Amino acid sequence: MTAQPFITMRNITVRLRDRWLLENTTWEIRRGEQWVVWGANGAGKSTLARTLMGHMPVVQGEVVRHYLDDPVVAAGRRPMALVSSEQYHHLFQREGLLGEMRHFSGRLQDRTLARDLLILQNGTVPAASAHRERVLSAFDLGVLLDKPMDALSSGEMRKLLLVRALLPDPCLLILDEPFNGLDTVSREQLEAVLRRLAEAGTQLVLITHRLEEIGDLFSHVLHLANGRVAWQGEKQAFLQRLAQREIPASASSGLPAATRPPFEASASALEPLILMRDVTVRFGDHLVLDRVNWTVRPGEHWAITGPNGAGKSTLLALVTGDQLQAYANEIVLFGRPRGSGETLWEIKRKIGHLGDVLQARYQRQVTAFDVICSGFFDSVGLYRQCDDTQRRTARQWVDHLGLADLAGRPMAQLSFGQQRLALVARAMVKNPRLLILDEPCNGLDGYHRQRLLTILSRIIRGGATQLLYVSHRPDDLPAGITHRLCLAAGRVTGECLNNTDGIC
Repeated sequence: MTAQPFITMRNITVRLRDRWLLENTTWEIRRGEQWVVWGANGAGKSTLARTLMGHMPVVQGEVVRHYLDDPVVAAGRRPMALVSSEQYHHLFQREGLLGEMRHFSGRLQDRTLARDLLILQNGTVPAASAHRERVLSAFDLGVLLDKPMDALSSGEMRKLLLVRALLPDPCLLILDEPFNGLDTVSREQLEAVLRRLAEAGTQLVLITHRLEEIGDLFSHVLHLANGRVAWQGEKQAFLQRLAQREIPASASSGLPAATRPPFEASASALEPLILMRDVTVRFGDHLVLDRVNWTVRPGEHWAITGPNGAGKSTLLALVTGDQLQAYANEIVLFGRPRGSGETLWEIKRKIGHLGDVLQARYQRQVTAFDVICSGFFDSVGLYRQCDDTQRRTARQWVDHLGLADLAGRPMAQLSFGQQRLALVARAMVKNPRLLILDEPCNGLDGYHRQRLLTILSRIIRGGATQLLYVSHRPDDLPAGITHRLCLAAGRVTGECLNNTDGIC
């Protein structure tokens, strides 16, 4: 007996501003089917997810929502929910606006807590229930709920977004790169939750770039390429097809022999780049970093590891100057103590940086090329003219990262992964003395992930730039990392020379 359809797209085309996407797409999700949506950066995967949710204007064809006649939905169960990285960015922007309002009104004591994020879209707080307790306990969120939002790591924020989507118990859960930013334990927790949901009758649509995230509970694959459906069918047939056709990214990366831009850095061969002594950071009653001691010497390239909420991003923000508690601690950068008369811009001039917070802050109408050029001036947006040398260097990075077709488009028209690539180029464009990358491979497809890691390995071998690199995945570390700093609950649990198993 054929399963009943849940939702059907019939020959649809959607509009994103002045662009037509997903032209003539036909796709049907039937009851009991678990789908994976696969495709390169910019293929249209997130647009498809928003179309399923009814957030995109359909200008041709129709979306038939069979679930409207479903007795389960009619009884009050939410039909669908979506979790995406864009939601994290929207939350960050909202919190930034609230922070400015509190500062203006003199209500600095007001804080948004993590539990406030779990209020449902209709403004109600989910009632206590067995389902609610199962969802909260699945991700060990008990202590996290009373933590201020500005003290949450990006991984903790993503776990909260997952929980918020699960609380109303949707019939269909759409997950757009849900494993991004999660540590190993959290990824295992999410896999277990998805398995239980599927066994209980919840349907899943998983958008991913990584084959290892396609578990055995998924039955079908929709493959998108260049904004169109390239293939759809059962998962096993897709995996066989992929094995026959996929070309390793490194074989066709087209990278030049040297990727170093024509800017040379100068620093003493003896003095440390970073020196921290008993560094402590608090957000209210929450201790984020606890008496951290750390030294980065010339020639060292560090991987910073630890579970979600360990304090990794806060540690990096102390270096970049984006965390003001840097001035309340003993921190020496490039031979000068913090607060000894140097300006923030003097420090930033020597640093290239990429992280989720920067991506969330970026103005949506700035073109990708201007985003890259803004790296020369350490601004969020481009407010100065680049000279000919700077523009030529920016064009080199456009070519190195395969962004030629995207350079003139606004950030708002780029996929999450394409935005990430533009910001990677922004971080590297001025050949900084110190390159700080916080989960740079998030959102990148296999081709661009390998391309980026190849470039970073060449930068490391070049010797002019030192790398601080955060990742929860050992296979996302570039070759050439020399040291590791391991954090847990805000404390240093180990420092070591790099090794193959990633254990300090």
